[in-house]
Amino acid sequence: MSIALFEDSHWQNFEPISLTKATFDIKVGAKSFFEEHQLAPEILLTREYLACVTAERHPNCKVNPSSISSDTVFVNGLLHPGAISPDRLFNINHTFAITASRSTRLLVARLDSKDIEYLQDCVTAGKRIDIKKLKVEKLTNLENQDTQGILSEPWDIISVLENSLATQVSTMKNETQLGEEVAITGNNIVALGRNASVEVGTVLDVRYGGIYIGPGAYVAASRIVGPTYIDGMAQVKQFTIIEASYIGYNCRIGGEVEHSVISDDTNKAHAGFIGHSYIGEWVNIGAMTTTSDLKMTYGNIKMSSGKNKKIDTGQNKIGSFFADMVKTSIGTLIYSGRRIGVSSHLHGLVAQDVPSFAIYGTSIGARNVELQIDSIIETQRKMMTRRNQTMTKAYEQMIKDLFAITALDRKRTGVRRGKFAL
Repeated sequence: MSIALFEDSHWQNFEPISLTKATFDIKVGAKSFFEEHQLAPEILLTREYLACVTAERHPNCKVNPSSISSDTVFVNGLLHPGAISPDRLFNINHTFAITASRSTRLLVARLDSKDIEYLQDCVTAGKRIDIKKLKVEKLTNLENQDTQGILSEPWDIISVLENSLATQVSTMKNETQLGEEVAITGNNIVALGRNASVEVGTVLDVRYGGIYIGPGAYVAASRIVGPTYIDGMAQVKQFTIIEASYIGYNCRIGGEVEHSVISDDTNKAHAGFIGHSYIGEWVNIGAMTTTSDLKMTYGNIKMSSGKNKKIDTGQNKIGSFFADMVKTSIGTLIYSGRRIGVSSHLHGLVAQDVPSFAIYGTSIGARNVELQIDSIIETQRKMMTRRNQTMTKAYEQMIKDLFAITALDRKRTGVRRGKFAL
């Protein structure tokens, strides 16, 4: 018996950060839900255009296979693995479907061949799974924990971030001796990976949670407040302040980062503030770029969801959600609760959501225009080369597919073809 992770239609709620990766590959703290599974999933079901890049991320998994055994237990990719007990589920020898309380959202299931085929068709097409069409016993829960830990909106990542980081850091082991000149405040764990280095003058504040600094990472004289997880090969510049955040593998970080996820291979090397935000992979944040994360009235922040619809996040501190490959110019200022599309380029004051593959310059008197696909690919290839990585054919094709998929979004928001000019 094996585990198969699947995407449900809530991937749309997580746009644009879900446009370039399956939902089970989105970091929730320092790890994705795929990485959190103690029993490694063997099968992954995702949207068809993401199949090849997902296979590259997970070479040991079968992605969108043509056939799946009826012994497989299907788990929603947005359900925290801690919410299920694989051993107990594997002991159920009949078909079943567990749905979230008060909804018809599929969480965990064991299905017959026809229902498996239906599930695969829905997932690969990115469509909603109609629970009524599954001819199985349907349960709202087996035990209370089975319907907890499901993510529904991108701001859920920010809501659970501190607890996620605290748990993830607590499991890390120390492999490198910390210098005596580094000041530690508090009693929680401080762990360093192999060949990690922390400069004299750094303050590690672990009163509210532990700190992990991964293999080969370098932290210049800075202030780090836990719970914080700094992944391998990351470089933290001098006088940086990081609080309750995840810094991804091979990132360059400066300025101030608070309560945020900054994904792998991203640059934020200069002054500026990122707060209560999610930053994707391969993002370049210009000097003095700042995200707002609090309204002047201290009220709850609303975010767009669907066509011209706003949803109350229930939280009074939310920054912005940057997809992969975003670039910001110097001095860019971004209002709270913005969705910043894949590979978009930002200038000036950003008060609206920005569609993917657009150059945004409304506030500086420029017309918003569409990036050219050749330029998008060439720029990304150059950025990867700077980190000694090579763009694969699958990644390039994913960019091309996504450019076509998001064309209507650009048209609907007034983005046109043309040359960006001031």
